[in-house]
Amino acid sequence: MLEARQVKKGSPDVSNVENLMNSAFPNEEQIPMVFLLSRAKKDFIDFLAYYDEDKFVGFAYLITDNDLTFIQYIAVDSTLQSKGYGSMILSQIKDLYPNNRVALNLEMLDENAENTEQRIKRRAFYAKNGYEDTGIITYIRGHTLDTLILGGTTTTEELHVHLKKFTGVIFGIFAKYEFKYAE
Repeated sequence: MLEARQVKKGSPDVSNVENLMNSAFPNEEQIPMVFLLSRAKKDFIDFLAYYDEDKFVGFAYLITDNDLTFIQYIAVDSTLQSKGYGSMILSQIKDLYPNNRVALNLEMLDENAENTEQRIKRRAFYAKNGYEDTGIITYIRGHTLDTLILGGTTTTEELHVHLKKFTGVIFGIFAKYEFKYAE
């Protein structure tokens, strides 16, 4: 069983999470750590580092509004992938919010992308864990992502309200998010 620890400013987990974020996500997809930590003080945010005994395995950043939990970030250390940790983290997220739908964004399949095989594997991983395509496409700072969900459906309007709650008024002005239904 994995141990989930809240990530807070000054905790030793911050450097582990920051290193993993830098290796797992392109710069354009990274929200500054200072902002993530600041928002994590809110009662609707769970910023969790996962450990197997004392070994850091990954992290998740969760935003919850009503019965929708959105996984803003989830990552497992690359040296520990394909060992079941990702599925364990997703299972613990569902256990943390048993009555919620759980959504996330995932790179769209693109046979011309440099990481096509990785995208196919990620999609298969989430499908294996019960996530389904919502038919919603999310545009974030030049990236096109599919929105997947576990346990129900969502709408573009709901995702927009959800994101606005997370970003707040000031940061929301600078966030370049757009949600559309696939054609």
